[in-house]
Order: sequence, then C-alpha cells, then structure tokens
Amino acid sequence: MFEESKVWVLLLLVSVLVSFGYGAHYLSSVDEANLALQESKSKLVDMQEMLLLRNKSWNENEQIINKLQAEADKHATLLKAKDILDQRFSKADSDLKYALESMQSSVDRTRNNAPGTELAEISLNNGKTLRAVKLRKVEEHGISLIHVDGIGTIPLDLLPDNLKEQYDLGPNALVPIIQKAQTALLQKSEEDTENKLPSPPPVTPSGTPNPQKTADESKAKSIKLRMAELDSRITTYANLAAKYRTEANSHRSLASNAKIRGQPSTRHTLDANEILAKATLLERQMGSMREERGKLNVELEYAMHGR
Repeated sequence: MFEESKVWVLLLLVSVLVSFGYGAHYLSSVDEANLALQESKSKLVDMQEMLLLRNKSWNENEQIINKLQAEADKHATLLKAKDILDQRFSKADSDLKYALESMQSSVDRTRNNAPGTELAEISLNNGKTLRAVKLRKVEEHGISLIHVDGIGTIPLDLLPDNLKEQYDLGPNALVPIIQKAQTALLQKSEEDTENKLPSPPPVTPSGTPNPQKTADESKAKSIKLRMAELDSRITTYANLAAKYRTEANSHRSLASNAKIRGQPSTRHTLDANEILAKATLLERQMGSMREERGKLNVELEYAMHGR
C-alpha cells in the first residue's frame, strides 16, 4: 500500500512538471507573437510615412509650378524654373527606381531563402493552427508548406499578417505600391508636359527694375524653396533611419534569444540585415541631400549679395 502511494505521488510530480513546461512554452509563443505583431505595425507605420513623404514632396512641387506659372511674364525666370523642375522630376523618378529595385531585390532574396524555414506553428485567419511547419516555396498567390497534418499551399487570405508582411504579399505589399507611385509620377509629368503653357516673348517695358536684379531675386526665392524641401526630406529620412536601426536591434535580440533556446535564428538575422540596409540607404541619401544643400547655400549667397 505504501509503495503504491509513492508511485501516485511520483506520477503527480511528473504531471505538474510537464504542465509547467507546456505553460512556459505557451507563454513564450504568445510573447513572440505579440512582438511580431508590434514589428508588423511598426513596418506599416514606416511605409505610411514614406508615402506621406512622397505626397508632400509632390504637393510642394505643384505649389512651385503654380507660383512659376503666375510669373509667366518673366520669360528668363520661367525657363530657369522649368529646368529646376525637370531635374526634380528626374531625381524623383531616379529615387523611385532605385527604391523599387532595392526593395524588389530584398523581397526576392527573402522569398528565395524561405524554403527550409521551420516554424513551430502558424495560426491561420480561419482559426486553424498548423504545427511543425516547414516552408517549401513562397509565391504571389500563397505559401507552399509542410506541416504535421500534411502538405499544401496556404492562400493569401488565410495567411497571418506577419508572414504576408515578411514576404511582401497581399494588397499591402510594398513593391506594388512603389510601382504605382512611380507610374503615377511619370503620368503626371507627361500630363504637365502636354498641358504646359506656351512661353511668352520677353517684354521689358519702360520704368521696370533692373532685369539682373529681378532675375537674382527670383533665383534666390527658388533656391530657398529647394533648401526648405531638402530640410523637410532630411528630417523625415533621419526619423525613418532611426526607426529602422531600432527595429534591426530588436531582430538581433530575437536572433540571440533564439540561439539561447536552441531555435532557428536565421530569419531574424536576415531581417536585421535587410532593415540595416534600408537605414544605410536612407543615410546615404541624407548625405547627398546635405551636400546639395551646402552648394545651394553658396548659390544663395551669390544671388542675394552678388559675390
């Protein structure tokens, strides 16, 4: 009788230890899911800020065009302003192309590295949970994978938001959004070229101010507008770069914790490297903009003081 009681006590202790282990694993999974959700929200906010930056830059360009058209009687000034706007359109188009190529390359690399990635579980949008998941292939219409219950392709509408964000899938994918922005910019540029007003002949009525002085004042005004635009973009880029670096540090911490727990850490390391690449790109663009602003400051001194 005493021996049987000892067996029951031992079984009870084992049950308690197993329950504690499952509970700890569940809490860890919940924490990781919450962290992934926060990271997805952070990426969405960054993407919205980039789109707002593009819209703001476009609105500023439209305001400059309207002001220049209001001064259409100043033929020389209008021609100079047109050259400036053409350069801005060209630079904006170049920036969008570079961003699109960089993002497309990053997305392709992430998708190509996906096969073989192992996940403990995936919670689908229909409430079903897949366990012991191993990715096979990432495609535009869904993700092919193997799990404990079989093999198949999960369509986009059932994929969780963190996987769609990670592999740039679904209606909120960043690459198609940048492509649409680039197409809209080119279409707007073509429309403005077709609808531009004919250049009026130069007129110099009696009693007008010195033409050289008028041209210098107009040039100074144009330079100031460009410097203000650069200041705005530098500030926005600096904020985005700081957020990217914070997010990269978070992924590095996740990779370190995964190694400690004996779990795969490659995905977090790749994410950290890709996000750091984005931050580095923004910082390089900020350096170019600061250099351009310095040159504009010199031009402004010449335009205002003639030296």
